[in-house]
Amino acid sequence: MFSLFRLDSRPLALFLALAVAAPTLFAQESDHINGPDKNHDPTGAWLIRNDAEGSGFILTVFHKGGTLTGDFQGENAFDPSAVHPPKPPFNVQETPESGVWQKTGWNTFAVTFLTIESQVDPPDATLYQFDKIQFVGFLYDSGNRMETTAATITNFDKNGAIIGAPFLVPTKAHGVRVPLEVLPFTSTTLSIPTSHH
Repeated sequence: MFSLFRLDSRPLALFLALAVAAPTLFAQESDHINGPDKNHDPTGAWLIRNDAEGSGFILTVFHKGGTLTGDFQGENAFDPSAVHPPKPPFNVQETPESGVWQKTGWNTFAVTFLTIESQVDPPDATLYQFDKIQFVGFLYDSGNRMETTAATITNFDKNGAIIGAPFLVPTKAHGVRVPLEVLPFTSTTLSIPTSHH
């Protein structure tokens, strides 16, 4: 009886192991960061730089579900000593970027995000303007790099009326995906987006 119990438990143990492993494998296959979707889905964190000489860096996170957030180098910077008393744009600070994105093809996507510019003097942070940035891009190098093109910036006043004409950014931008590194491993170099002048 004891030996029969042992023989009968082996198939049961194998069945339980497969039942537990199957959902785990399925979850990994649909992983948008490390799975096959990475080739054509920007979901994840990116370090981006415009090709224009002297451009700063942008950290952007494409969230699953179609939203994005980001920070760009110097976004809260202003120069209060440039004019006395400081006037816009020398006393303006800008919020981080927030917006939406959508796939437009196998490895292409479109983005629209907003930032808010406010004056830091007077101290009540008077609204200066809204900035809407739109661009399209594509993924390459197995989904680890991106190139953005056709960027347009449009400014709006506090009532949502357009200020001037939309401004077409004539240069491209390039980005690299921020990789996951599991301790104790840590890379000794940081992948920086290359500029293509």
